[in-house]
Amino acid sequence: MNYIKIFFWFQCVAFILLTSCTSQKVNQTSTDRLYKKENNELAAKYTVYHINDSISQLFYDISNESLLYKKTDTSTAFYSNVKLLLKVSTEDNLGLTLDTASVMIIDKQKDAIVKYLKGDVLFKLKSGSSYYIDINVIDINKKIIYTHSEYSNKTSVETRQNFLMTNARDEVLFSSYYKPNEVVYAQSNRNKEKLYEVDYFKSNFRLAPPPFSTEPMQHFSYKPDSVFNLYLKREKLEIALPQNGFYHLKTNNATKEGVTFFVYESSFPKIKNTEQMIMATRFIMAKKEYDNCMMATDKKAAIDKFWLDISGSNERAKELIRKYYGRVQEANKLFTSFQEGWKTDRGMIYVVFGAPNKVTKRKNGEVWTYGEIGNPNSIVFSFIKVINPFTDNDYYLERSEAFKAPWYQAVDMWRQGRIYLDN
Repeated sequence: MNYIKIFFWFQCVAFILLTSCTSQKVNQTSTDRLYKKENNELAAKYTVYHINDSISQLFYDISNESLLYKKTDTSTAFYSNVKLLLKVSTEDNLGLTLDTASVMIIDKQKDAIVKYLKGDVLFKLKSGSSYYIDINVIDINKKIIYTHSEYSNKTSVETRQNFLMTNARDEVLFSSYYKPNEVVYAQSNRNKEKLYEVDYFKSNFRLAPPPFSTEPMQHFSYKPDSVFNLYLKREKLEIALPQNGFYHLKTNNATKEGVTFFVYESSFPKIKNTEQMIMATRFIMAKKEYDNCMMATDKKAAIDKFWLDISGSNERAKELIRKYYGRVQEANKLFTSFQEGWKTDRGMIYVVFGAPNKVTKRKNGEVWTYGEIGNPNSIVFSFIKVINPFTDNDYYLERSEAFKAPWYQAVDMWRQGRIYLDN
């Protein structure tokens, strides 16, 4: 057995050991893989649905593009060999494993080619608390583990995961963001009210200021631009989403708890048009450069010239564009809430600095470390989780003057035609 195999099986054993119960209270957990490029090569989507007070359900949708298919001999079909493992811990004690669950996903490629491996797994989750669900997808053929962390709020029957979203074909929907004119269907075992109120908000939030900014945090004022009602029909709610912004279906007017549907351009999370490209490049542009690009008669020529000027050649410009906007797209997938992921505090740091070397998850937020934990030369960003009725994915950065030097160093690297931390 070679060293790669030994390391792979060591990882598997380590995960199993970590899923065993412990009485020691742990208020944080660290990983060096969560936002890394190689970890996110697996196109996988997950959503949690609370069936009742004690049982929940994880739906998964895994693209087979990154999976390795093998066959045992020339007479058999190619097959995937994947194991999906769940570890459930409370938000208050990340070291205490409450439940584990697993499922084998074996896809034999014969006549019909399956592009997405879909299914679900049941696990125990009691009402009254919030949890983290660590998801490990083990590609046994490829000898690699992909990790994902899913937050789950089961403090009441009104929260988002008490509803299962589907389309007109009754297929489970995994994303919290949708395209204009999309129609979504919501069903719930734990909510049987006949009438619901939906508040609509025009989404127009400012770009995250630099990490050293002293500007006060922008507070959201709950003032919907319009309101309409929905009625339960045949155990489902039909929700039309005609325009950009976000729609908040309230299950409780007193707390405004409910389900939010974020609507972005049809190309989202990709950056497709020239104006979007210019806006997403604001982090590494001087204000005058940005204004000139936005006011240019030929915006495409203006943004192309910017990248060519800082790179020095067409080939280098293409590589910088691919890497930079690739990060923008990935930030949209990872950090989107009521604004596009790249516009958020975590998105800003991710786009400019790349994925952190370590992510430490805590009850009230995340700590990103660039470098080694404990090294005084490392850059450490702390993000505090914002509690609001719309999303569990809203975090703000604890800003500091100390970030000015590393910020400008990272920006200058981009402007010298170099990719900062290509990970």
